[in-house]
Amino acid sequence: MRVLKIASFLGLFSLAKAQAPPAPYMTIPSQRQLEWFRTEYYAFVHFGPNTFTNQEWGTNQPNPDVFNPTALDTDQWAQAYKNAGMKGLVLTAKHHDGMCLWNTSQTTYKVANSQWAKQRQAQGLDSDVVRMAAASCKKYGIKFGVYLSPWDINRDPAMSKSGLKGTIYDLPQIFGTSAYNDYYTAQLTELVTMKLPDSSTVEVFEIWLDGASGSSTVMNFNRTRYRDTLRSHQAGAVMWGDNGPDIRYMGNEDGIAPSTCWHTFDLAADDPKAANQGDHNGAGARDAKYFSPAEANSRIRPGWFWHASESPYSGSDLFNRWLQGPGHSTTMLLDVPPTTAGVIDSRDIAALATFKDLRETFLNATLVTPGLNATASSIRGNNHTAFGAANAIDGDFNTYWTMNDSSTTGFLQVDLDKTAKVNGVYVQEHIALGQRIGGWAVDAMVSGSWKQLVNGTSMGYRRIEKLSSPVVTSSLRLRITQSNAVPLIQNFQVLGS
Repeated sequence: MRVLKIASFLGLFSLAKAQAPPAPYMTIPSQRQLEWFRTEYYAFVHFGPNTFTNQEWGTNQPNPDVFNPTALDTDQWAQAYKNAGMKGLVLTAKHHDGMCLWNTSQTTYKVANSQWAKQRQAQGLDSDVVRMAAASCKKYGIKFGVYLSPWDINRDPAMSKSGLKGTIYDLPQIFGTSAYNDYYTAQLTELVTMKLPDSSTVEVFEIWLDGASGSSTVMNFNRTRYRDTLRSHQAGAVMWGDNGPDIRYMGNEDGIAPSTCWHTFDLAADDPKAANQGDHNGAGARDAKYFSPAEANSRIRPGWFWHASESPYSGSDLFNRWLQGPGHSTTMLLDVPPTTAGVIDSRDIAALATFKDLRETFLNATLVTPGLNATASSIRGNNHTAFGAANAIDGDFNTYWTMNDSSTTGFLQVDLDKTAKVNGVYVQEHIALGQRIGGWAVDAMVSGSWKQLVNGTSMGYRRIEKLSSPVVTSSLRLRITQSNAVPLIQNFQVLGS
């Protein structure tokens, strides 16, 4: 009897052990990174003196009076972005030119000193563009982020500012010295502690620290200090840099990610030896030290700032870019800049609407719904509730299908409730516990045998594949062909009609 009890206990212990969730694999994302992934598609907003001087980098260093939007309407921005399906915006609070869109105490070179601002102030209107944009985001229920250029032409001794000589904008040239780190940190602190008119603190979801520079001045940016400042005031915000720490440069500004795109990376901004190095192929590095996924940034027009001579790209072009950016497991940061009037161009809004229609028509044509028959090659601990195949089709971020730790290949099969034309597939790895998968494929049952539709290497947060032509089937399977640890599938979706 005693032997039987011990055996029963050991059996229960073994079963409990097999049913425990998989341990985290290698480097895993923070909660802020997971929330950022789920933002998925949001606007870049390049706005400032370059909008009015027809430049991109602001090397002409104009007087702030050049900033003169005739009908600034940040509510129109937020509404246009939300209508386009975007979930947030990142505003150029200070671009390379150094002119600040908020009423900073750190410099006189700011929009607050323009005639436009003084006229608004005389009418009792707000002239702090950053605060106005943040308030509009809150009003329309989208996230708010800021771009604060580390390079500052206005404070750089190697850059000409002859037109500002003898004015209040003729400032100490501190770029290249430790004093600039103090200056930059103070500006960053102002932005991440900014209050709205209702006295609530502006909530920031992303801050962009551009690595671009056209100067010979050497500046050792204290990015660790910048990061710590952000963390102390906006713990939920991600920090973009050439190599992180939270999100990184993808290697191009066309919104195109490589077909293999790892969320981990060997270098990050808190590594002092890598302060100014970027990942120029965008692929990242498998099983690397840092979890620092790529962001796909691109423009709706040829330039970052609005130029009257330019037209927006078509909605179909944006859709194809989306398939190769977010489709390859990045987010999409799309620049849609305001005009000289201070509103989003109606032509850009039309292109965004076409893009939205194409994207939603494709994504909303879901064939897999909760309750369909889903089976798998094996289930972890035979616990169908916690780890079963149905978890991959329930639409829940927190559930997944997985197997025992010893299994690194396997398959998940879903039987549709009808014969359908399949146009695409959408698969997601449960990256909260680490990126594991290095090989996968989707097959369809056609004429009694399996036909491979698509295959890939890295999976990560999300892979979206549009088929070159529809395939008629009533049953599909996802095969994991390579994984460095037991794979976790959060979502398996099939698109079509």
